[in-house]
This record gives sequence, C-alpha cells and structure tokens, in this order.
Amino acid sequence: MIAPPRRAVTRFFVPFIDVLILLFGIFLLMPFVSGTPAADVPEEKAAPPKESLPADVRELQRQLTEARDRLLRMEKAAQARVTDRLVVRVLHTDRKDGTLYYFDPDRQEIRTEADAQRLIAHQKTLASKSGGVKDVFFLILYPQNPSGFPTKKQEDQIHHWFRDVPHEFQ
Repeated sequence: MIAPPRRAVTRFFVPFIDVLILLFGIFLLMPFVSGTPAADVPEEKAAPPKESLPADVRELQRQLTEARDRLLRMEKAAQARVTDRLVVRVLHTDRKDGTLYYFDPDRQEIRTEADAQRLIAHQKTLASKSGGVKDVFFLILYPQNPSGFPTKKQEDQIHHWFRDVPHEFQ
C-alpha cells in the first residue's frame, strides 16, 4: 500500500523556487550592473591628421576667426525658421479636366512640360530675389469636390514635370 510521505514536498520546493526567482532576477540585472561592454568603450580618440601649424600667431588668429564665423553661420542656418528658407507655391488642378493651373494674378494654365519648366525657373528667380537662398516647394491641390480628375496618368505626368523640385499633392 502506498503511504503518504512523512514530510511535505512543499518544504523543499518553496525555498527552491525562491532561489530560482532570485537567480533569474540577478541574471536580468547583470547587463545594467556590469557597466558598459568592452565594444562600447571608446578607445582614445584618434588624433586628427597632424597638419603643420603656422608658426605665425597672426595666421593662427585669422584661422580661428574664420572658424568662429563659419560656426556662427552654421548655427544661424540651423536656427532659421522653415519659412525663412522655403517658399511655397500653390498650384491647383481643375476638377473638370484635371488641368494644372495657378493664379498670377489671372488664371495661368500649365499644359506642357515647357510651361512647367518656365514656371519653376520664374519661381526660383523670385525666391532668390526675395532675400537669401530659398527653396521653392510646389503644393499641388486636388479639387475640393472630387470628380475623378486628375487621373493617375495626369498625376504621373505632373510628377514628371516637377521631378527636379520638391512638390507634393494634397
């Protein structure tokens, strides 16, 4: 006949499971405690190629001034607002036939690639005259009441016309 054990099995397994949980927790924390891996430790920075430094103090000061000016220009360019660097030109698509047009001040249609290239060149000259170096972005608006125009073929044609400048359909 089978007799129940004299001691409960849980007396052995409860501490055993506690020890396993503790070891697993230590295993999970090891990457955080061990510090940075050897691969991530930066070795001594490689010295820049040694160029012969000018012996003249004035030449060194001139180079330092040029470097500071260049740094200031780069900081100003980074802090400049997008509106200071970008000119947005809005183009419309006709809902009746998908023709691309813009207003200057009357309605001007763009029917060929030559028309598009003329518009791009004109807008780039206007943007450069308005002060500073500005990029032209063409925003092409879909009709407010969709009617099937512009077709996929017309969109591809417009993308081809404006392939060299930033543009987007919206």
